[in-house]
Amino acid sequence: MVNQNLMTVFIALTAVAVLIQTAILAGFYFLSMKLSRQADKAMDATRNLVGPLHNVADNLLDVSARIADTSLKAKRVLEGLGRRAA
Repeated sequence: MVNQNLMTVFIALTAVAVLIQTAILAGFYFLSMKLSRQADKAMDATRNLVGPLHNVADNLLDVSARIADTSLKAKRVLEGLGRRAA
């Protein structure tokens, strides 16, 4: 039969190992929750920056389209003036 003292030591060591694993898992859980909150804050900050940046990009597209249109009209006017002068 198994020695009673040996069985008690084995059970105590197993219990300590289980408690250590529980503490490690709890630490991982709290760490992941903290990282999740930080990631959410970073995403909110990114959204706050990207929104205005998107508006600036839209405005730049509009301005560049207007400049292209204006330069095309100016080219046509200058070509017309060049033909009249010749």
